[in-house]
Amino acid sequence: MDRQPMGRAAGANVPQERVSYTLETRQVVATGLGMGALVATLDGMIPVEFLTPGERMVTRAGLRVLRAVSAMPFVKRLVRVAPGALGHDRPGQALLLGAQTQVFLRDWRAQALFGQREALVAVERLVDGQFVTRIEGARARLYTLIFDEPEVIYADGVEIGCGAMAVASAK
Repeated sequence: MDRQPMGRAAGANVPQERVSYTLETRQVVATGLGMGALVATLDGMIPVEFLTPGERMVTRAGLRVLRAVSAMPFVKRLVRVAPGALGHDRPGQALLLGAQTQVFLRDWRAQALFGQREALVAVERLVDGQFVTRIEGARARLYTLIFDEPEVIYADGVEIGCGAMAVASAK
């Protein structure tokens, strides 16, 4: 089966300036999706680099509005998940993730590795050296998606945990 982006990104050449850099980061954390990861939206499967704030995203809890997208280059702490490593067609293509990106497991892996029916774990804890591998010395731009509340999205068939936007309290 040939995997092509569907929806508005199919064949569209979306200008780079559509990517929003709306978050200030004081501490570098290796989380996010690598370029080319297909993410489920109301408009179909869209490459992560074409997402913008306000996008309606398909999450485990239903449709949610994407509040911010942060894009940051990383050189280390990357993990590659081979096609089919997390189940049949999960992911459908090689998936590059930041090492601390949360992956939602709800199969035998969650039970065998963590003693639970379901587990949200950093992908680096799944590294096996063959199907889930560390990538050393590679450069990649990681895209972190931010919502009002923590959410689980679908990227190339894999359930990925995303964080909530931090709100500064008034004093």
